[in-house]
Amino acid sequence: MLDDDFRRAIEAIKNRAAIEDVVRERVPTLRKRGVLWEACCPFHEERTPSFKVDPRRGTWHCYGSCSTGGDQISFLERIDNLSFVEVLEILAARTGVELPRRRREDPARRDEEHKLRAALESAANYYRRHLKSPEGARAGQYVAGRGLTDTTAEAFGVGYSPAAGTALVEHLRAQGHEFEVLEKAGLARRNDAGRAYDFFRGRLMIPIRDSEGGVIGFGARRLADDDASGPKYVNTPETELFKKGRLIYAWDRALPHVRRGGRVALVEGYTDVMAAHQVGVNFVAAVLGTATTEDHAALVRKSGARVVQLVFDGDEAGRKAAYKALHGLLPLELELQVAMLTGGDDPCDVCVREGSAGFLAHLDTAQPWFSFLIEGLRGKRGMELSQEIDRVLGLLTRLKKPVLRESLIGDLAKAIDLPVAALREQYNSLPEVVRERQLSRGTLIPQRPPATQSAPQQPAQARAAGPVVTAAAVRVDPRELAAWQDVIGGLLLAPAYLPYMRGREHQIPDADLAILFGAIAALYEEGVGESGLDLNSLLARLGDHPARHRVSPLLDRASRADDPKVLLEGALRTLWKLDYEREQRRIQARFKELEGQEGASEEIGQLALRLRELQTMNKSVK
Repeated sequence: MLDDDFRRAIEAIKNRAAIEDVVRERVPTLRKRGVLWEACCPFHEERTPSFKVDPRRGTWHCYGSCSTGGDQISFLERIDNLSFVEVLEILAARTGVELPRRRREDPARRDEEHKLRAALESAANYYRRHLKSPEGARAGQYVAGRGLTDTTAEAFGVGYSPAAGTALVEHLRAQGHEFEVLEKAGLARRNDAGRAYDFFRGRLMIPIRDSEGGVIGFGARRLADDDASGPKYVNTPETELFKKGRLIYAWDRALPHVRRGGRVALVEGYTDVMAAHQVGVNFVAAVLGTATTEDHAALVRKSGARVVQLVFDGDEAGRKAAYKALHGLLPLELELQVAMLTGGDDPCDVCVREGSAGFLAHLDTAQPWFSFLIEGLRGKRGMELSQEIDRVLGLLTRLKKPVLRESLIGDLAKAIDLPVAALREQYNSLPEVVRERQLSRGTLIPQRPPATQSAPQQPAQARAAGPVVTAAAVRVDPRELAAWQDVIGGLLLAPAYLPYMRGREHQIPDADLAILFGAIAALYEEGVGESGLDLNSLLARLGDHPARHRVSPLLDRASRADDPKVLLEGALRTLWKLDYEREQRRIQARFKELEGQEGASEEIGQLALRLRELQTMNKSVK
């Protein structure tokens, strides 16, 4: 459960982010019908709208096969596969509500992480100071040559690593940082003779930060393209903190703007990002010279972005980079667009020369991702066309919905004037499709499944997709579980009947139902009237507890009854009948135990009397 400050913040967020507006962003077909809003459910295939949003209650509910619902938070949890806190952070940024801070420390690794971060921050400061040194002048000239100002360089922490082999190691050791820490942070190494040396030497240094702004690594560029002393860019090696496939450059700076505007632009280079921010286009970030991964996609998903724009150079290398980016982002089912620059320009050139207006103009003319793919097939024939089609079809395998995939294969066939059957045959021959089919038939067993598949996490919203009966509750009498579901549903509609249920709460056979009973009781004691609960207050009280996903199905179940009082009375009769049956079985079992025992006549008489009393009471329960 969340504390009072967090509950108040949640209620403020929901008051400012109307549920119909939040849902309509993800379900554009949502239309007003009387006091409700309706659409086909986004969580299952259907032709007749069964998905309804009720602004009066601040809830949504699917009356079709999903049979689930909730508030704005649970909707975004489910449709974007986010956690409760991730949704709150997105909505808080959009509504201007400040969330109370929550502790995220891991005591077991806190000290080691603190040492690593302290060393990295010290290194960043050291590199930044050396950008202004005589030796760093060449690096400063490169920054200026790209059109970046001193203010921008300072804001992004741009620096220079001295060419001397041990300059950083000696400096950080003098500050008290242990070599083992420098090595674990990716700042230093030892040669075969055991001598320590700096990992970065004679390069332009660009700090890479995590989502909270802490330095976790560096990107290092050589200062001349004709320099043969190693690759153009070198990143910090993989460390405990630096995982290249999980990082987006300048994400800490872009994230607040992405959350507010629902839009993110991804570019290729560090200087592209800096130049965009320099002219005020702050929703720009960059993947670190690699294909987008599921972790990159997760960062984008958690940001709440509804539109992702990929901005790359207009050459073949830029097109390949766009394909790599689409590979990781397509499963998100967001609006994906691609803007290809022309004339040899990169985003940095455009921003410096044309300012924000010029760069935004390129973004405004970005193509939908599928149109971009089709455009890449123009003029190709024979084997070249076949290979390009393989690339396009390979990207279509990343789509989650078969109907969408089949529709796009049909569109592709029309665009290139080929039979759809031929494309479908080529699609079915792709290695990833063949492998997936073999896995589904059980004819291929992966030798080493990815860690993310071997122990899947079940988000809270996933538990909401099933029926009201939970796995933990299947061992109890289904009649008892159904009765308690009616009790909770009835109390959601008419909490004034709660005193009649007092004393029985310890008998609730389902943990989530018990939590709901306690939350309803707490609100009732705070003065909730007879007309029904304030669902926003109830859901805010429940916070991120899984029980919040049971509210809408239970409320829907109860709403179908003629009257909450009748529903509760029926549930109480059922619970009494079950109590009677259990007590009757207990007495009859005891009778059998006492048969033939000497001195048992008194207890047998008491049991017989108790049984007659129960039978009389049972007859009176109608």
